[in-house]
Amino acid sequence: MTKWMLAALFLATAPQEQNLGNSYLGKAPPELTNPDAKWLNVEAPLTLEKLKGKVVWIEFGFLKCGPCRKMKPNLIRWHKELAAKGLVVIDVSDGSQDAFDALKKEVEEKEEKFAVLWDKDAKVCLAYGINAYPNAYLVGVDGKVIWEGLPGAKIIDQVEKLMAAEFEKMKK
Repeated sequence: MTKWMLAALFLATAPQEQNLGNSYLGKAPPELTNPDAKWLNVEAPLTLEKLKGKVVWIEFGFLKCGPCRKMKPNLIRWHKELAAKGLVVIDVSDGSQDAFDALKKEVEEKEEKFAVLWDKDAKVCLAYGINAYPNAYLVGVDGKVIWEGLPGAKIIDQVEKLMAAEFEKMKK
């Protein structure tokens, strides 16, 4: 647990452009595959292959991560305002840090309506090489990563401009 607390503290002071996971810029990221995972707010597990043609925000975190919690209002707002335009928000919760029941309770209490993946044993997190939290990837309509890094207040405008450009591609 101390390792994750130190990672969260580090992230609070790290530059926003830094990425503490594998780089997939210009490439398709790994699928969100974990046979032991559980999804919230979706009828069936999501796959990036099936989401091609949409814009996808994938954010990795866990419940007690302070910087992760600071991003939640943006995830909620993006889902509420941009889902109709084609944005899919996926919050990947590190199941090695969070109990499923605690995560489910939090999602219900906060009325989070976007997709949440409880990544039991952190298999998806490991596949992405996540070293610290939060970490995020913006996947364009072609299924390739167009932005990656540490989410926070400093990157919101940049990410929203990239999202808008992707929404324009969807109109063509």
